[in-house]
Amino acid sequence: MKFKKLLSAVLASAMITGMLAGCGGNPESEVPPSASGDTSGSTQSDSGGQSSNDAQAQDDSGEMTEITVVLRTLGTVEESASDAVEEAVNEITQREINVAVDLMWIDSAQYETQVPMMITGNEKMDLMMFTPNPSTTYNTLMSQNQLMDITDYLDQYGPEIKATLGDEFLAATSRDGRIYGVGNYGPLVFKSMMLVRRDLADAAGVTEQLENATTWTEVEEALKAISEQSGQGLVNADINGSVLTASPTLSAGENFSDGYVYDNLGDSANMFMANKETGKIECLYFNEDVQEVLRRTYDWYQEGLIYKDAAMSQDFGTTLLKNGVGCGVITTTEVGGEITSAASTGYDMIILNPVTEHQSMITTGILTKFGFGVPVTALEPEAAIKFLNLLYTADSGLGNLLSWGIEGRDYVINEDGCADYPEGVTAETVPYHIADFLYGSRMNVTPWAGNDPDLRQIQEESNQAAEISPYLGFTLDNTGLEATLTACSNVFEKYKTTILSGSCSQDYDTYYQQFLDELTASGIDELVSAYQSQLDEWLANQQ
Repeated sequence: MKFKKLLSAVLASAMITGMLAGCGGNPESEVPPSASGDTSGSTQSDSGGQSSNDAQAQDDSGEMTEITVVLRTLGTVEESASDAVEEAVNEITQREINVAVDLMWIDSAQYETQVPMMITGNEKMDLMMFTPNPSTTYNTLMSQNQLMDITDYLDQYGPEIKATLGDEFLAATSRDGRIYGVGNYGPLVFKSMMLVRRDLADAAGVTEQLENATTWTEVEEALKAISEQSGQGLVNADINGSVLTASPTLSAGENFSDGYVYDNLGDSANMFMANKETGKIECLYFNEDVQEVLRRTYDWYQEGLIYKDAAMSQDFGTTLLKNGVGCGVITTTEVGGEITSAASTGYDMIILNPVTEHQSMITTGILTKFGFGVPVTALEPEAAIKFLNLLYTADSGLGNLLSWGIEGRDYVINEDGCADYPEGVTAETVPYHIADFLYGSRMNVTPWAGNDPDLRQIQEESNQAAEISPYLGFTLDNTGLEATLTACSNVFEKYKTTILSGSCSQDYDTYYQQFLDELTASGIDELVSAYQSQLDEWLANQQ
């Protein structure tokens, strides 16, 4: 990103945040143009947004519209590398939609604090991302009234978005029939993935046993042999200490075939799930299947099958493995994701899928994990949707550009038809390289080297064949429940790394019951009851 521009934005926000604390404007105060182009009822919003009449006049005059687009990255993007990307983006957008784009890249560590500050500080920002970061999740932004109703803008300026997602998937980012965001499109079914270092399995003589494993007892026996041979165990998948709980997959039961994917209803707090058979919402940690998996985690930790510092590690599993720590990891992936994850460790890996895509389903949470929204403070919502529509346009070129950078400098297309580093360029030296899952439709991004060249077709076919959650389109509404949710989240934060890693040093049953008792005392039943009422009402309206 342009660091000077971001710095000035952040400084300005910091100066006035104290005076502008709280939520953004009311999304219902924006009156976008109708699909027919009738703007007679449009007015300027209280948030300072431009009226639709003004924007239409500007379009008719042929003047270039300027927008600011804020993108989350996975790390720092140097200005020297991003200048060329921004220039290339503008060559496309100015030619195709008469829009000049000021791109602001913000790394994941800063995104969740800076973007809310930009909204409350009324900084110029016409398009932004919702992410898994707590303060910038789709649910959080909606509860703060910080996302604009873009229904009519999509009708008029988003034909490729609507053709790609359709009403069914756009329902995931809708409320009361109005659309407030656009989820990223890509492989939409999750499955669990277990990676185990082949060299350690070979040394312990359990490679064939692991490759053919279909039960957790078989896995446990193999891990015991590896631990005795090398002293290495499974590492945490994330910084929460998760070892066997690869949310939203759940490996309950003895057999892999007993596992399933649950619908978390877009819950960013990682505390709730819905039973697709009964329509009942419950706290994850009161669920018997979850408790079974957590007890297995504790038992394996006591047996030395889990990395002893899993609860304290601030590294993700693949990073730990790359650094020579641990024998394997259990996490989630999507169709085709195993190869990339395994390659990132630097080791030859045995790959297992305890919960497969055939045990999975498409849920609201998958479609609200990453995506785009127009903040209520946006000055140019029409142009923002035009730009977003290009991210969903197959031949626009923006997918590869924002994901892999400048062709010839940052990537080339190899003989297999996949993107790869140019000769002499490595992951450590490439000027610009982000990821393929962050910006719009992943189906418009060329697969990276090592993947099947037909990966996008395979992923699309998987989406078409997938089961759809009966609750797709429903999201938890935290309005009025913020204090109780915070209290329960604080309890979870207190216990989570110990419970998820299995590293409890006390009597486990007593410790776990203490965790549940504190959740109850903090109001978890109140949350479940409120969410259940919301879901029941939503289901009734679907009849």
